Amino acid sequence: MANAPSYWTLKRKSRERVNQQLESVQCGFGFGCSAENLPTDNHDYPINTDEDLMDYESCFSEELDSLHDSSSSGEEEDAYLESRLATWALEENITHSALNKLLGILKDHHPSLPADARTLLRTSRSESVVVQEKAGGTYHYFGILKSMQTTLEAYKCSLTNGVCLELQANVDGLPIFKSSSTQFWPILGVIKNLPQHEPFVIGLFCGTSKPACLLEYLEDFVAEVVELEKGFSFQGITMRLQLCSMVCDAPARAFLKNVKGHTGYSGCEKCMQEGEYVNNRVVFPQTDARLRTDKDFKEMADEGHHLGSSPLVDTSLGMVSGFPLDYMHLVCLGVMRRLLYLWLKGPLASRLSGSQVNILSEMLLKIRKNVPVEFARRPRSLNEVGRWKAAEFRQFLLYTGPVLLKDVLHTAVYQHFLLLFVGVFILSNKALLEEYTDYANDALVLFVQHFGKLYGDMYLSYNVHNLVHLAQDVKVHGNLDSFSAFKFENFMQKLKRLVRKPESPCCQVVKRLAERESVQMHRVESLGVRREHTSGPLPPLFQCAQQYTQYNTELFTLKLDEANSHVYIQGKVAKIRNIIVEKEEVYLVYSTFAHQESFFEYPTSSSWT
Repeated sequence: MANAPSYWTLKRKSRERVNQQLESVQCGFGFGCSAENLPTDNHDYPINTDEDLMDYESCFSEELDSLHDSSSSGEEEDAYLESRLATWALEENITHSALNKLLGILKDHHPSLPADARTLLRTSRSESVVVQEKAGGTYHYFGILKSMQTTLEAYKCSLTNGVCLELQANVDGLPIFKSSSTQFWPILGVIKNLPQHEPFVIGLFCGTSKPACLLEYLEDFVAEVVELEKGFSFQGITMRLQLCSMVCDAPARAFLKNVKGHTGYSGCEKCMQEGEYVNNRVVFPQTDARLRTDKDFKEMADEGHHLGSSPLVDTSLGMVSGFPLDYMHLVCLGVMRRLLYLWLKGPLASRLSGSQVNILSEMLLKIRKNVPVEFARRPRSLNEVGRWKAAEFRQFLLYTGPVLLKDVLHTAVYQHFLLLFVGVFILSNKALLEEYTDYANDALVLFVQHFGKLYGDMYLSYNVHNLVHLAQDVKVHGNLDSFSAFKFENFMQKLKRLVRKPESPCCQVVKRLAERESVQMHRVESLGVRREHTSGPLPPLFQCAQQYTQYNTELFTLKLDEANSHVYIQGKVAKIRNIIVEKEEVYLVYSTFAHQESFFEYPTSSSWT
């Protein structure tokens, strides 16, 4: 399809037509003719000057109208192109230099496009970016209220007077470069009781290590939390904010609370147990020690636990209850990774043989083609377990592990693993929490009690011990995914990609985030049916229905392939045979398995889970 003529092309052609008509009119007046054809003073050849001028003006006016319509259409197209270009550049993280080259090419055909990426993306000037020197590095405070405005705008119709917004915050270290110690320590947030796509940045610290002074690092954040807890108004709606939880890994929690770390004797944040020193490490063998309370923390009842005071005590956040144990670090990167290492390199009684490891690796690779699209990663061999990400350990614990390990592990070791699986499965499932949270807690306590017997007391580490406290956090904050660090970790990787050169990384991120704020992003979600076909099968009453091979919803994707066609419907496992549309309604054609049986019976039947 040919490109539409640009504004300047239309203008030039219109000018040419006008000039031609002007020449014609001039000839009618006798201009440019020979002297013998000139009219005489006695007006033998009278000229109706007014009429001819009116014809010319009318014609010229029509040309201008045509030119105006064409230019307006061209300008609208260029404005749309400009908006899409800006969105594309931000989503794909295109550098300014690359975008400038593209704009230079496009400007030949779309002259109204800006010549510079900074104009297109409305980039802030360097002198307008406020970066402070504090806590041993550079720091920029975006603000809670300012950062959550986009979220409030999106859901203002559902907000009522007096609503309490539940702020969940995250703090963690993020190395920026492989060749230097420069790192970010962002303060991220989400409004827990409002749906949103990704976290927002509240503050950003950049230095060669963690912030040197906790008070300086948190002072702006704490001051705004205290102010917003009193109440504020947004577009005429009165509301207040509550800092309900800080989701962090163990070192970050200890830093924010200003307490002993997870390797200290009084390192457990949830109970008063004093650790024991076994084989050059601190372990926590008890499962029923006295629990810490928010009141105990404020009063510093356990002096061995505290290093000093934390500025967060000035907020309404519970300093024990408000710091839940993040299961991404505790369970996935902690306990599940520890189990795999024990099976590969641990005590002989629990270690797998070389042939067993190979069998397990082969099965992991074999099922890659059967993993649905909802999983961000496909299984990898155990030879690469050192490079596995948290999502891969989660996948192994909750999905592939219970199946693949059954005929590989010793029965006692396998059943012990199932205690962890059942406990975490229940605590991850919103539908099961109300009735089975205590059952999950019992399973996890039993897992911890038998851990030392199977693998040795020296492995009763901070992570293993804290499984006994996980269910209590679920009772306070909801299912495990509602207070996990997965969403924050994913966002921090996006934050890292905003840095394009070693100089002034904090300032760079502030500019990139400002660009995203100033440009209206156009997100196109491809929901509904896709890829029409005619292969069937069709039920008798739907012989004229349209057929498709894919159905996308906000929660899942169904396809007519081996990986994405198996579902659980009305208590039965089924395979999707066709996706059809009749009278704008989507129907699934499926067949259920005739014979179904439990895969395991301990600690409960797999059919129940």
